[in-house]
Amino acid sequence: MKGSDDAFYEAFKSKDTRFDGRFFVGISSTKIYCRPVCRAKQEKRENCTFFSSAAQAEAAGFRPCLLCRPELAPGNSVADARSMLARKAADFLEENCGSGQNLPGIAGQLGCTDRHLRRVFMEEYHVSPVQYLQTCRLLLAKNLLTDTCLCWMWQWHQGLEVCGG
Repeated sequence: MKGSDDAFYEAFKSKDTRFDGRFFVGISSTKIYCRPVCRAKQEKRENCTFFSSAAQAEAAGFRPCLLCRPELAPGNSVADARSMLARKAADFLEENCGSGQNLPGIAGQLGCTDRHLRRVFMEEYHVSPVQYLQTCRLLLAKNLLTDTCLCWMWQWHQGLEVCGG
């Protein structure tokens, strides 16, 4: 995990909500792990171990705190899984809009079925992944035509009068 343990401890002491879900604190004296915003009694620095995920803390033998419910931290809740999948899919579609991949292939890379991806994507963005991909491709084509010489090359190849070129 990036950052020093002292910096993580200072963030844990401050109970700053900006760090919620970004790291987790394992308390060796109780074998419980908490969110950085937990309102339980402040632990000594030497009793704290820092983890980048709740799963990592549990694998190290810590159990979730009943006060702060670290398994429900922002971005880690089961309720967030659908929106995270839709966001990952949108990012993937934007980055790879010219690759020619199909929806089942994209869904496979994201670890789900294409039916589930379509349903989640529609709930989050109110368009299908295919419509989103078409929009990304149109925007890419527009940028290529307006920001590169491709438009002038096409006009020259068609025997059209090339303006400004």
